[in-house]
Amino acid sequence: MDWSRGFSASYILMTVNPTTWEDEQEFPIIEGSVDSDISADLLVSADVVMNQPLGERWVRVYLIATQNGGAARVPVFTGLTSEPSRKIKGNITTYNMSCYSVLKPAADKMVPLGYYAQAGSEGAAVAALLLKECGLRVTYTPGGAYLPQAIIAEAGETYLTMVQRIVNALGWRVKIDGKGIVEICPYDSKIVAEFSTGTDMLEPEVTDEQDWYSCPNVLRVTCDNYSVTVRDEDPNSPLSIPRRGREIWKAESVNSVADLGQYALARLKELQSPARSLDYTRRFNPNVMPGDVVRISYPAQDINGLFRVASQSIDLEYGARTKEVVYEA
Repeated sequence: MDWSRGFSASYILMTVNPTTWEDEQEFPIIEGSVDSDISADLLVSADVVMNQPLGERWVRVYLIATQNGGAARVPVFTGLTSEPSRKIKGNITTYNMSCYSVLKPAADKMVPLGYYAQAGSEGAAVAALLLKECGLRVTYTPGGAYLPQAIIAEAGETYLTMVQRIVNALGWRVKIDGKGIVEICPYDSKIVAEFSTGTDMLEPEVTDEQDWYSCPNVLRVTCDNYSVTVRDEDPNSPLSIPRRGREIWKAESVNSVADLGQYALARLKELQSPARSLDYTRRFNPNVMPGDVVRISYPAQDINGLFRVASQSIDLEYGARTKEVVYEA
C-alpha cells in the first residue's frame, strides 16, 4: 500500500476477547475519530457512531484501505467503550460511544499502600510489570535507564500515575499501537516518515507558529527538599526580565542531579528556545504516532526540518484525513 497516494477507506469495529486479545464479532461504523496526544493521561481515545449499542466492551477499530485492487486492514484503535448516548432523528436512531484507551484499567486501580519503586531498579521493567498487573499487553526496551532514587507512592496513587512518574523520571515515553499493545521506550530521533513536495502528503493549508511569549525568564527547580531559583537578568536577551519588564515563572522538580544550580541554568536556557509548531492536515500514514519524529520538507514555504508529533486526530471518514500538531525537534 502506497500511503502517499489516494485510497478508498471504510471502517469496522470488532469486539475483543479480553483474555486472548483476539477479534470476535464485527460491527459497522457510521463515523467517528481517533484522537491521540502525548500530554493526555490516557494518550489516546476514540469516538464512534454506530447503529446499535454495545455497552461496556473491549473493541478494536480497523481502517480498511483499498487501492488499485489491493487492500490493507490497519488497526487504528483498541480500547474500552462506555455506555453510549442515543440520538433519535425521525425514524433513525444512532448511538454515540466514547472509547477509552487500554490505560483506563490502570487509571482506575490504586497501587497497594506503601508501594514504592526501588532505587537502582530498571524503571521500564517496573512500569511494565505494573501495567501487566492491570491486564495490559506490554513491551519495554530492556537494559535501559535505572531509577536514581526510590519513587514512593503518594496518597491516591493509581497504577497509571505511578507508571507516569517512573517513566517521567527516566525521560522515556509510553506508546500505544492500534492493537492496544503498550510500549515503554526512550524518546529517539529516528525519522519514521517524510512529508515533502515530492510525496505531496500535506494539504495546502498549514499554520506555522513560533511562540516565545510564554517562555520563562525565571525557573525554580526542586530536588528532594532543596530548590534553586535562577533568573535571566541579561539585558541583551530578548526574553530577560529587564527586556520584557516582567517575570515569567516556571517550576519543575527532578529526582536526582549532580549539580542542581548548573542543571537549572541549562534547563532555563532550554525552555527559552522559542517553540515552533506546525498545524496541518495530511494523508493517513500508519507508521506515524504521537511522540515520533518526522521530516517535513517544503522549501518554498520555508518549512524544512525535523518535527516531533505532539497530537493527532484521524477522521473515520473518506480517506482517513489526519490532523496533526508537531513541534520542531
